[in-house]
Parts: sequence; C-alpha cells; structure tokens
Amino acid sequence: MQTDMTPGELTDRVRTIWAEVLGRSDFSDSDSFFEAGGHSLLASKVMARLGRSVGVRLSMQLIFDHRTVEQLAGAVYAQLSAQDTTARPETTTA
Repeated sequence: MQTDMTPGELTDRVRTIWAEVLGRSDFSDSDSFFEAGGHSLLASKVMARLGRSVGVRLSMQLIFDHRTVEQLAGAVYAQLSAQDTTARPETTTA
C-alpha cells in the first residue's frame, strides 16, 4: 500500500490514469469523469488501475460518489490514510 504519497502526488496519479483510460487529457481536475467522456466500463478500468497503483482494492462506488480528479484523489487519500492508521499498532508511552 502506497501511503507515502502526498495528496498532490495522488492527484497527479489519478489525472494520469484518467487520461490513459479516456484517451485524452483535455479535462480539468474539477470536471466530472462522466462528462469528460467516461462511462461505467471505463470507470471500472480507472478504479482497477488506481487500486493496483496504490496497492489496495478500491470500491467502484468511489468514482460514482467522487466524480472529479480532485474528489477521487481526496477520497482515495482518506481511505489510504485510514487504512494506514488502522494497520499501525497502538503505542503507549510510560
């Protein structure tokens, strides 16, 4: 799992994957994936590639709930951060 990525790096990664899957890069980070030419089959490709890229399985629901590059990157970053926190054992100080 790649939780060492900054939010900006994750945004760049999402943008790159969208461009590859959509076959175009003339969209902004605030454009809806579906308005930029995406559909459910392409959305599944985005989520599979993004999941492999960050090392976790991502729900398809994320791209339907977070339709822009900015929103999706933020949601994935939050999920990675939550998983990272859960995976760390709690430490106590004496």
